Amino acid sequence: MYTEQIISRIMKHWEDSTNTVDFLLSRELDKSTLSAADKARITDGIYNWVRCRGSARYLLNAALRKGINSIPPKLRRQLELAVCRMLFDDRVPKPIIVSSAIEAIKRDQGAKLVSTANAVLRRISDDPPPWPDADNNPVDFLAASYSHPDWIVDRWLKRWGNERTIRQLAWDNERPYIWLRYNRLKLELEAAKLTLQTAGIDFDTFPDHTGYFKLKSGFYPDAAALVKAGYFTVQDPSASLSVRLLNPKKDWKILDMCAAPGGKTTHIAEVTNAESEILAVDSSGDRLKMLKKSLKRLNIKGVRTLEADCTKLSNFIGESTFDAVLIDVPCSGLGVLSRRADLRWRRKQADLGDLTNLQRMLIRAGAEVLRPGGFLVYSTCSIEPEENEDIVDDFLKDFKDFHITDNKTDIPKNYFPSPGQMCTFSPDHKIDGIYAVKLTRG
Repeated sequence: MYTEQIISRIMKHWEDSTNTVDFLLSRELDKSTLSAADKARITDGIYNWVRCRGSARYLLNAALRKGINSIPPKLRRQLELAVCRMLFDDRVPKPIIVSSAIEAIKRDQGAKLVSTANAVLRRISDDPPPWPDADNNPVDFLAASYSHPDWIVDRWLKRWGNERTIRQLAWDNERPYIWLRYNRLKLELEAAKLTLQTAGIDFDTFPDHTGYFKLKSGFYPDAAALVKAGYFTVQDPSASLSVRLLNPKKDWKILDMCAAPGGKTTHIAEVTNAESEILAVDSSGDRLKMLKKSLKRLNIKGVRTLEADCTKLSNFIGESTFDAVLIDVPCSGLGVLSRRADLRWRRKQADLGDLTNLQRMLIRAGAEVLRPGGFLVYSTCSIEPEENEDIVDDFLKDFKDFHITDNKTDIPKNYFPSPGQMCTFSPDHKIDGIYAVKLTRG
C-alpha cells in the first residue's frame, strides 16, 4: 500500500511541475527505508506509466462517457496506471490488475467512484475501444497505440516511412537496458568482470562496447554498492561513442563543454589515465556539483571545473587554447526516449528552433578555443537532422579551416551512415540514439 502512495505522489508531482521523473524518483527513494524490491517496484511502475500514458489516456477518453476530463485528477492517474499495466506489463493477469486498482481506489477515494472505475477498467480489459484507423489516420493511430506525441510521429513518418518509424516507436517503449562502465583507474577489465561475478551479478559483454557490462535482469543492490564505491558508472555505451571518436591522448589539453553531470568528463579522465589536462565547463552550478561528486566517487583528480556561459568561452579562457574540444550540446533528446521516457511529453516541436540556435552558438564557441591542428567532437543524443548534420553543414560553410575527420577508431562502421558522421539507430544497434562527428582544424 505504501508503495502505491509513493507512486501516486510522484505522478502528481510530475504533472504539477517541470521536474523529471528521474529527479522525483531519486528524491523519494533516496530518503526511503523501503526494501530494494519495493524500490524496484516503484521505479518500474512510474516508468511504465510515463511511457504509455498517451495510450492509456486515449483508451480512457474513449471508454468514459463524458471523456477523461470528467473525472477527478487523482482517479484519472490511478486509472491510467492500471491501464498502462494492462497494456505493457504481461507479467500480471489483467483481472488481477483490475481488482488491485479497484481496491486502491476504494481505499483512497471511497466507494462512490468504484462503480465508474470498475466499469471503465473492465471494458478496457475485455473489449477495449478501437485505435484510430491506421489507413486513414496513420499519425493518430501510431501516436495513440505507441504512446507518442503526434508531432514526433508525424516528423518520423515523413522522414522514414512506416516500417522504420514503428521500429523506433516500439524501441522507445521498451524497458531500457542497464549498462555499467568500469573505472579503469581502479580496475583492469578482467578484474572488473570478476568483481561483478563475485557479487552475483549476471551480465553480458559485447565486442563493440569493450569495458561495458549489460546487466541481465535490471539493477542489483550489489551493483548499486559497486557504483557508489567508484568501481563502475551507470552509462549507456552510446554515451562513450563521442569520447571514442575523439580518441583523447594523455598529453592533451582537453575542453569538455556543457560537461555536467560528467559522464563524458570522467570517461576522458579514465581512458587517459587521468594524465590529460581537462577543463569541464557548464553554465549550471547545480549540475557542476553533480560532476564534482562523480569525480570524487571515481577518485579522479586534476580535472578543473568552471561555471560559465559556454557560448562565450573565449571571453574566459582565450582563443586557440585546447588540443581537443568535446561539445555534447543540449538537444531535443529524441534519441533517448526509451531511457528518458517522460521527455516525449515535455519536449515540444517549437523547442527545436531554440535548441538549434543554441547549438550553432556552441559549436562556434568551441571552434574559437581550439588550436590549429586540434580536434573538435560535436555530439547530441538526438536523431533529428536539424540538430546534427544541418548544424555541422552550416558550421563548415562559415569555418573553412575545419573539415570532417574520417573514423579511424574501433567504432563499428555501420554506425556511420555518411563518411565521418556517426548516427546510431537504436532498433538496429541496441543502444541509445546519438549523433557525433569529429572535426579537424586546419
